[in-house]
Amino acid sequence: MSPEIIFDPYTNLYSKATSLIKSSEVRDLMSVTGRSDVISFAGGLPFIGGLPSEDITAAMDTVIRESYTDAFQYGETEGRPPLKEMLVEVMAGEGLHCEPEHILVTTGSQQALDLLARIFINPGDTIIIEGPTYVGALAAFRPADPSFVTIPLDENGVVVDRLEELLKTSRVSRPKFVYVVPNFHNPGGVTMSEERRGRLVQLAEEFDLIIIEDNPYGLLRFEGEPLQTLASRDRRRVVYVGTLSKIISPGIRTGWALAPPPIFERIATLKQGADLCSPSLSQMFAEQYIRQGLWKKNLESLRPIYRSRRDAMLRALAEYFPEEATWTHPQGGLFIWVTLPAYVDTTKMLPLAILQKVAFVPGSAFFADGTGVNHMRLNFSFADEGSIDEGIKRLGKVINKEIRLCRALGLDTV
Repeated sequence: MSPEIIFDPYTNLYSKATSLIKSSEVRDLMSVTGRSDVISFAGGLPFIGGLPSEDITAAMDTVIRESYTDAFQYGETEGRPPLKEMLVEVMAGEGLHCEPEHILVTTGSQQALDLLARIFINPGDTIIIEGPTYVGALAAFRPADPSFVTIPLDENGVVVDRLEELLKTSRVSRPKFVYVVPNFHNPGGVTMSEERRGRLVQLAEEFDLIIIEDNPYGLLRFEGEPLQTLASRDRRRVVYVGTLSKIISPGIRTGWALAPPPIFERIATLKQGADLCSPSLSQMFAEQYIRQGLWKKNLESLRPIYRSRRDAMLRALAEYFPEEATWTHPQGGLFIWVTLPAYVDTTKMLPLAILQKVAFVPGSAFFADGTGVNHMRLNFSFADEGSIDEGIKRLGKVINKEIRLCRALGLDTV
């Protein structure tokens, strides 16, 4: 029998929130992009091939040998204290100094975003996001039914002047929070400038706002000078969300939130109902991996690999993409954001690309209102240099053909 649901007899039983849930376009692509014959730039996949198996074995052996019983038992809702001490060390790598008791371990940073949405958002509440923004944040926030207000990005990150203008003219009700990805933005690839970071924190103080600083990529810098985190500037106004997915492995599903004590307590209470606690085995593995210094070794290995792959993609874009296209030049992270002529719809173009065995994520996935159709996100961390060149070559052919078709139909003048 076909697994497709033709009629859903349970519709009248579902909550209103389920009608607001939208499947992630990135996740929907995984069944296609997982095929070995497709060169995928779609997923935000880190390069796991660089993790030496002997390092993983060493960390896991220590856990099993020294703490077998605890590793397979329930743990504290707030997270294991030894891991939180190690996370203090990780954040110190970006100049963020904190106390372990203010860290709450989550099952990936995605859970932190989900819990924060449930803590802060009532239906209709205003929240401020970047345009474009992380698709996972949209997925976490949407079920709470907020009113999204989008502030655009440019090469220096979120345009804080536009935010200030919005707040001062009172064109929106008081926002519950501002959500930003300041380092090597997903999907934009840009980094928020030092000046804008300072002004954003000032605006949070002036207008009594909370900032959610999502920082999965900050330690993956391979060009330029590190910038101070927002949480380093104001721990009262900033909830910092971190993850080990990009510096160790997404498979261990270990993230965290660094929050002011009152917010921390509410996150912890809500997490009790979500999953009781994050997996002890994953936490203990992460603790040992960090304690043994293996995370630093992994970063030292990843940075040159990612830089080389970014450079390969930038070269290929310059060679194969039409002159009408523009793209960002990330100093780290995993993504390049491409802008095509306004008349090109990348959502409609995606099936044509998949026919040529190459995949990307259309730009509309990263806007709350579904705009941004002439953009695309490309991931450069997963494919090797040869695959990147071939994949961008294939994609360039698809784009050039689409532009010629639009011109033939007169759509380029609309």
